[in-house]
Amino acid sequence: MSGLAVQCVVESGFLTQEGYEGPSKLEEVVDKTRSVWGQIYTVTISTCLQIVPIIRQAIGSMVRDNFFFPLKCASIANTKLVKEQLKIEEDYYRDFWDPSKPLDPHLADHAKIREKFFLPEDRKFSIPLKDGRIAQITCRIIQTKMEGQDYYNFVQVPGIFATISNNIGALYPYLSAYLHAQKEEALPPARFIILSENNLDIKPTTLEESGFILLETLKALHREFGPTHQVVAHSLGNVFLASALKQMDDPSCLPQHICFDRGPTSIWEVSKHYCWGLGRLIYLFVKCGKWASDIEGDIVAFCKKWEHKPTLLVTGVVKDHHFSDSANLCFGEKIKKLEDVDVLVFNPPYQLVHDQAQHNLRPDFLNSRYLLGHSDFIGSSENLSEAIMRHSLATFQSDASLKEAAL
Repeated sequence: MSGLAVQCVVESGFLTQEGYEGPSKLEEVVDKTRSVWGQIYTVTISTCLQIVPIIRQAIGSMVRDNFFFPLKCASIANTKLVKEQLKIEEDYYRDFWDPSKPLDPHLADHAKIREKFFLPEDRKFSIPLKDGRIAQITCRIIQTKMEGQDYYNFVQVPGIFATISNNIGALYPYLSAYLHAQKEEALPPARFIILSENNLDIKPTTLEESGFILLETLKALHREFGPTHQVVAHSLGNVFLASALKQMDDPSCLPQHICFDRGPTSIWEVSKHYCWGLGRLIYLFVKCGKWASDIEGDIVAFCKKWEHKPTLLVTGVVKDHHFSDSANLCFGEKIKKLEDVDVLVFNPPYQLVHDQAQHNLRPDFLNSRYLLGHSDFIGSSENLSEAIMRHSLATFQSDASLKEAAL
């Protein structure tokens, strides 16, 4: 190359005096373009990462309020119809315990329950959440006037329209069954606890968080009152309980007996039976909002996880208008394959109970006469609540005898 040519190349910036090939103007443009697009990409991804959780949380809140916590949803709870019905239920609950009010002739043990139990008391428990927040839940305690060192502890986890102040109809059968379980002098002192997430001071953000709150409340009850001998969940209370058991990490806090009463197999199966199958579309929002659940799968996983576990009972009715056919937990194929789980399916005649009333039918109306097939769990003259009480009280008394023998 001639000296003039080299000088021109050097002056044009393509070659340094040392012969090093510097970046061309084209390369500089490419680098700048790449940098700009990199910044755009980073901003876009960052914005999406910030927006997606907000959208998911908004969807989750909508699903939660409408399907899992309707009594915490202003657009539902503040309607005239709901407010009037809630007042009726709460007035009845209050009058049940008021000695100045007349007894209900349909409740044979109404007077005896007033006589043997203290008036209900509320206890608040603080639950630390994983994100640092503190939730407070109020439980209602119904305790026998008879006192002692060791109490039989019964926990009820009701459905989504129940609170600690409006569901004596669901608890009455168990109070009655307790009083009739044995001769009065042989009965241990007892504590019946209503644990409803409608009585939380916050709204859970996900189903997992709801289960975690229930789990931590069960642990708090264990610390406060000792072992829980029986837990009965009803309707969507089964969803919260299954989620809690899925997260259980301390076997010492496990209840001794668990009953899943008239719950769903999964939220997906429930969605398939609503709005002529269009509920499947709603399920997409449920899953996106982190409120989907496979209750049957959670129960199966729980059974496989713990070698020493509570006795499990799954109960249901054939005509459950909320959870029908494949959505009915007592018809779950996985549940049927579990050897250590009792499954009771009842089919009361329509002339006694309308098919759309069977989901909320009191357990003392379900007896062996309406049972499909045979089960050793329930006696020929027992109703469901009496059978549940007999099994859990027997375990309590067996443990008490062993404890006494050890002393």
